[in-house]
Amino acid sequence: MYEVTEALICEIPVITKLCKAFEQATEHVEVDIDHSVASYTSFIKNGIGAMLLLKHAGTIIGGLGCLKYPDLHSGKLTAVETFWFVTPDHRGRGLMLLDAFESWGKRHGCKKLAMVHMVDSYPGILEKLYIRKGYKLIEKHYVKEVGE
Repeated sequence: MYEVTEALICEIPVITKLCKAFEQATEHVEVDIDHSVASYTSFIKNGIGAMLLLKHAGTIIGGLGCLKYPDLHSGKLTAVETFWFVTPDHRGRGLMLLDAFESWGKRHGCKKLAMVHMVDSYPGILEKLYIRKGYKLIEKHYVKEVGE
């Protein structure tokens, strides 16, 4: 049986360690577990974010992180996905997380939802999925490393 729940504070380290595996799916993501745990703990405690967990038979097998914020230009409350990962043996079930994210955003008064994907991690599949679900491509994001 699969179910989606919102993470409790004590579950954040479990999903964060699982998300570390996402580094294998893209060269553009680096997960610092301690920093991530502290960030999501703060987001959840302050009511500005959540970690949605996908569980199978009580075991966490995936998650989707999200934040909500007023758009800097319009002020419209927006929910944005910050990570989405499901273990390879349960792929396909991750759509439950996307649906739960959309419901979470609506429940929290968000007027817009934003999904992100890395250019080297299933770009064609995700673009088709997002378009099918009613999302529009509005921006490409460029990053430059400038030192440590």
